[in-house]
Parts: sequence; C-alpha cells; structure tokens
Amino acid sequence: MHRCWDVPELTRLIVESIDDHDPDTNRWQSQLQHITLARLALTCQKISGTSLDVLWEEHYGYVNLLKALPAEKYRISDNILTIIEPELEDWDRVLSYSRRIKTFSDVDYREGCPVPDMSVLESMTRSLPAGALLPHVRYLFCSSSSPLFSLLPSLIGTRVSSIMIELTSCSWRFSVVQELALPCVTSVTIVSDGGVEGERVVTKLISDFVRCESLLRKIDVDRLTFSTLLHSSNLKHLEHLDTSVITGDLVCSREDMSVKRQFPALLTLSLRIPSPSLLAKVVEITTFPLLEQMWLYASNLSLTFDPTALLSSIGAHSSSDHLTSLIIALGCNLSWGEHQVRTLSALALKPLLELSNLSWVELYYPGLCPLDDAFVESMARAWPGIQKLHIECQYDITATTSPTMQSLVSLSQHCPLLVYLRLDVDATKIPSARLTAQRRALHRKFSLLMGGPISANRIGPQNSHIPVRHFPTPTDGLLLVAFSQGMG
Repeated sequence: MHRCWDVPELTRLIVESIDDHDPDTNRWQSQLQHITLARLALTCQKISGTSLDVLWEEHYGYVNLLKALPAEKYRISDNILTIIEPELEDWDRVLSYSRRIKTFSDVDYREGCPVPDMSVLESMTRSLPAGALLPHVRYLFCSSSSPLFSLLPSLIGTRVSSIMIELTSCSWRFSVVQELALPCVTSVTIVSDGGVEGERVVTKLISDFVRCESLLRKIDVDRLTFSTLLHSSNLKHLEHLDTSVITGDLVCSREDMSVKRQFPALLTLSLRIPSPSLLAKVVEITTFPLLEQMWLYASNLSLTFDPTALLSSIGAHSSSDHLTSLIIALGCNLSWGEHQVRTLSALALKPLLELSNLSWVELYYPGLCPLDDAFVESMARAWPGIQKLHIECQYDITATTSPTMQSLVSLSQHCPLLVYLRLDVDATKIPSARLTAQRRALHRKFSLLMGGPISANRIGPQNSHIPVRHFPTPTDGLLLVAFSQGMG
C-alpha cells in the first residue's frame, strides 16, 4: 500500500478498535493485534493491478496523488501542501497511480483537505512532460477557484471526452478554458458566474469548437451570444444543446438573421431567451430534422408580440416522426393579469396538431384563451400517444366557449396512455339534465383507464373556489384536472 491512503493511521485505528488494553498484560489481545496486522499486510499486497485500476478510476484533488512522492519531497504545514524540488524519477509512483484515473476533479471539497501552493504548479511544469500526469482521463471537472486550474491543459492527455467547468472567481485564469477546445471532447458543460468576462470566454470556447469542426455532441452552458448559437449549427454531430442567449449586447449581421440553419443531429434543445421575438426568429430560421425534445422559454412579453408565428415555425421546422416532448413557456415568470399581452386563440395551436408523435406537451402563455370541447377532441385525436398534457389558459368568466366534462371524455377515449393532465374545465357549462350522466360516464371511463377510484380535494385557500380532482394511477403519474365551478 502507499501513503496516499494514510495506511499507518488506518492501521492504528484498526488496532486500537480491537485492543483497548496494554498488550503486555493481555496475551490474547496482543496475538489478535498481530493477526490483524498480518491480514492488513496481505490486503496491501493483493491490492495491485486490476484492483488499483478500480480504486483510482475516479479521483478528486491533487493532494492524495502528491503524497505518493518520496517523503522528503513534500511537506504539509498549516494545511498547505508544498513540493520540494522533485526530480523526474521522483514522480514514478505518482504516475503509476495517476495513469489509472478516468474521472478527475481539480478540487477536493473534503473539509480540512490540504491545499497545494504555487510550488506544486512550478514543480509540475518543470518536471513533468505535457499530458503525463493524467494521460487517460476521460471525464474532467475543473473550477477556476483551484490554484492549479491554469495548469490543467498541460496535465491532461488526448482522451478527454467530457469537461465540466465552473467559472466562479479568479477571472485572470479564465483564458485557460480556450485551451480545452480539444478534438477529442464530445461534451461541454459550463457553469459561469464570472460576469461579462466569463460570457466572453464561453463564447470563444464554443466558437473554437465550431472552427475546428470537432465531434462535440453536447453543449450545456449558461449563456451564449445569438451569433454563436446560430454558428453552433455547424457542429454536425451536436445532439444536445442547453443554453440561454445573451441579448443585452446583441450583435449579429443581417446574414446571421436571414440564412437558414439546420441542426442535422440535434435530439434535445432547451433554449432560454428573454425576448420572445428573438426566440421566434431562432425557430423561424432553423430546422431540426431529428429533434425529439424541444423546450422553449421566454419572459419579456408585451402587447406587440404575437406567438402565432412561433407556433407555426415549430410545427413547420420539426419532424412529426421524431418530436415527442414539447414545452413552450412564454412569460412563465409573470402572474396572471400582471402584464398586458396579446390574446391568443386556440386556433393558433393548430400547427402543433401536425406533430402526431408527441407524448409530453406543456403550454404556458398568459394570453391563451380557454379551449373548447371541439379543439380538445382534435388534440386527443392528433396525439393518441400523449402521456402528459399540461395547458394553462387565462380564465375568463365571460368566455363563450371553454372545455367541459365532454373534453375529459374525449381524452379518455382517444388517449389511453395519459397519466398526467392539467386542464381548466368548466363544469357549469353542462346542461343539468346531462350533468349526472356525463359525470357517471366520465367516472367509469377514468376509473377503468387509471386503475382506481376518483377522489376530490381543493388546491389551497387562495383558489378554494376551484376544486381539483385527482385520478390515481398504477404508475408514478398523477392526473390533475381543475374545474372552474361556481364562479358565476
């Protein structure tokens, strides 16, 4: 075994836990102590080769690695680890362990863990060849708060496939990120709290990946510029894109705004843009032939924005054979009635009915008018495989049309896989002569469909006038239906 795991301390703890008495006065305890030490020695001998591969496969921080140096080559004082002029041969044991590491983080978050000082940086730079310390690492987690963050590019090999970067402090180190645009990288995740400088570095990194025509498959970053977002369509292998778009200093050419773009391999898109008009423009000029999941978010709504064009573009530029999940949340940070927005009729949703393979649909827009029974039935027929349906409309007591219990009957008939439903239903619009029969039929259909009886409760004092019915299911799903009852 080696000092990296503090074996002397481990041995002491094992022995003390077994023998609480003076060995000289208790021969049996002394014998047991020797047996324990012998077993520990045998264990240390057996942990080699394949066993070491497993033990070192995932590692956090440099300290345990550096403790494999000869004892006279490092020192820990006041919780600071210092290296004392090691030669190349002094690194042999360190490298015998580090070459086994596949997942590595340059920060050890354990409380009280010693912190390497700048002597470590200087010694590694001077003593080790490029890429020698972590030649086989595949998954890299790094933070700008680490003293050795700036050294990472010279320590890792050419097999890194996934990097996760945290930019939280020490902005003078951010430029190192650009050196991680390696051809072998297929996944990039960046969490940035580094302000404008962090945004600039992230944008430059993604641009470098585009320029070198990398094999990048996943981008998950806090913020990108509009232009960089569009240029990422040149990443022919990109399958997952999750980002927000910076609009404060929007700079893009007319060419960027007019040229049609295609993300040929994209499967999942999660896009957050404050401006709904810009969000609509992105969807208008891009196509997604293989897209399976589309999640779109915008916040800054106004009377001038008409969502109709956005909904039409989604229907036209997405494949009905592939798209299974659709979330559109416009103004989801606004309370109902907080801002004036343009009214949207149910007919504006008609292009979405062409997407026949949908199994998960969530729509949120403060200006969406209540649906009617005919349109709900059209949805039920268009989306027979729907499992989760969540639609929030503005409630208008003067509305001439709104879903009734008949809408639920339609959904129960045409959507056998439905396990979650959020839909405002007006139970007062059914003639009293039909009310009992409708409810009885609905109860029977949903009881058979959902595998249990229907129970009722309310959704909180602020909305106590709206009962909510729960349809228990044999799965983890929960079907919710809100009834606008007694509001006239």
